[in-house]
Amino acid sequence: MRPATASSRACPRTAWAPSPNSRSSPPITPRTCPPGSISRPPRAFRSLGLTALQALRDELGLKPGGRVFIPGGAGGVGTFAIQLAKWLGAEVTTTASPRGRDLVERLGADRVIDYTAQDFANEVRDMDGAFDLIGGDTLAKCFAVVKPGATVVSVAGMPEPLTATKDLGRGPLLAALFWFASFGIRAKARRHGVTYRYLFMHPSGAELAELAALIEQKRLVPVIDRVFPFAAIAEAMAYLESGHAKGKVVVQMVD
Repeated sequence: MRPATASSRACPRTAWAPSPNSRSSPPITPRTCPPGSISRPPRAFRSLGLTALQALRDELGLKPGGRVFIPGGAGGVGTFAIQLAKWLGAEVTTTASPRGRDLVERLGADRVIDYTAQDFANEVRDMDGAFDLIGGDTLAKCFAVVKPGATVVSVAGMPEPLTATKDLGRGPLLAALFWFASFGIRAKARRHGVTYRYLFMHPSGAELAELAALIEQKRLVPVIDRVFPFAAIAEAMAYLESGHAKGKVVVQMVD
């Protein structure tokens, strides 16, 4: 969660935000933001969009007709990932609660698994890749739902050697540390004949420009769950940690 200033246009012209008429489990409804051009994605969304784009296009190599599994599609990164995967021409399967189902379907998900009633490991097969946003048992199960030779990218698992050398630009010492730290999860991946990759998002002006253009064209719609004033930052953190956020939780700082 990163702060946005009141003057930095915390959402683009059209965003999805909770209805002001509901205080608990609010539905997601359209919100129109102040007019004006967008030269780059708002600060609250840059890391989310870059993470999703780099995972799906750079690491998974998604192509038109590809099939990707994105567990946790109603979260901050997930809402970007679903839309970007569809923009890349892929078929998207995701997981969501009953409350989040409508949101992920409107964002473009082709198939939604209700994780409160179904185990996706029994429902999903032969994916061309998976983008894990949850970690733990969810990450371990992802290895069984992709095709042999495919890749599972995670932002919630354990860093591995490429994280050190490719993402962080570090040397063999950190790579060796990550090799040992990720040995167990990489072994699980190998047993299924797939590759495990932990992604640490790296800054990219060119990719930020792409995201800005997609937002401007309304082909990519950021999702805001709630906006908290800076004075309520403790409440914002508690809400975020509850695991019920749908989209981005923003703390707004006043100039």
